Amino acid sequence: MKLAYPILSDTSRTAITTWGVLHPSEGIARPSMFLVNKEGKIVWKYIGTDASDRPAMATILRQLQGAK
Repeated sequence: MKLAYPILSDTSRTAITTWGVLHPSEGIARPSMFLVNKEGKIVWKYIGTDASDRPAMATILRQLQGAK
């Protein structure tokens, strides 16, 4: 695909289990966003309930503004 960034393939579901985003009945990751500060601390997270559950762009931008 010639992407300029790496893609994680989590076939063992290790990452999605560790981050708490594994959908229990579907066996895949729920749509999720994590805002991590420079110290590596999660300062905001959003974990959706299904594939269409994602935060509004305004919500994301507010979180980014507050993280400065």
